Amino acid sequence: MTAALRSAMLVLVLLGGCAGKESAPATAAALPPAAPVLTRDLVLDAQVTGVLEGPVTLQAGRYTGPPAVAGGASRPSVELWQPTVLLGELDGVPGNEAAALLSSSSGGTGDFVYLAVFALHEGVVRSIAVAPVGDRVRLFRAWLERERIHMDVIEPAPGEPACCPTQLTRKAFALQAGALQQVENTAVGSLSINLLAATDWMLIELDGQPLPQGVLPPTALIQYGKIAGFAGCNRYSVPVTEPEPGSIRVGEVVPSGDKACGGAAASLEAQFVEHLSQVQSYGFVAGRLVLYGPMQGAAPRKLTFTR
Repeated sequence: MTAALRSAMLVLVLLGGCAGKESAPATAAALPPAAPVLTRDLVLDAQVTGVLEGPVTLQAGRYTGPPAVAGGASRPSVELWQPTVLLGELDGVPGNEAAALLSSSSGGTGDFVYLAVFALHEGVVRSIAVAPVGDRVRLFRAWLERERIHMDVIEPAPGEPACCPTQLTRKAFALQAGALQQVENTAVGSLSINLLAATDWMLIELDGQPLPQGVLPPTALIQYGKIAGFAGCNRYSVPVTEPEPGSIRVGEVVPSGDKACGGAAASLEAQFVEHLSQVQSYGFVAGRLVLYGPMQGAAPRKLTFTR
């Protein structure tokens, strides 16, 4: 092998080594940990300031304090209305907040309702602003739009007792200069069964108990003087009237069709049909529709629906 040939081969080897080094993949830089995200579940254990005299910490959406008087039964409480938790941008700064309604009680018959905005900071969810909504206000619906919290509520009309409100009011709140301000408060109508129309309500509780696992929930579409839907096995349709705001009368519910089902589904249909036939009034709890029947012990029979 000549000296020239040896020199050429050496150059090729060196070039191949350099090319291998250049083509070796670079080690990926370590990615920073993802920032924590505010969720509905985190809000259930939030710290709340501005409802009771001092800050409180919720556990699964509720706080119950010590007796107001030593040995007494009356205890201050705060309850987060879980169905009302709304996530979105409220303060104009990147990073989402949460809004929710809460009720507080000192142990009496009344519940005062508040709106709170929550934020996640250093792993802890805290209320950053709270505003009063009203005494024993009943929520029909709530939503976020353009960094504002909107809600339709049933509240007492002027001169009306707090126990039995019938006025439909549209309210809106916004964060302004770090405080939660009410920016709209307009009476738009009155309590009426017509509010329930055009919505397929789905049963989620019967007498306060969740439905059995694995069953199809009954439904209710309330409009044109009828309640119609799925009863658990078969369809149904029954006339309904409203003698006065909040009070309704339902005819005898007889499911149509001959679909046979057994077990939990058949039992649920039988209970649903019985309860619905006995309904006497309706109302709203945290944006859910509740149809109330006659008293059973210390509480009325009830069907609870969600949208």
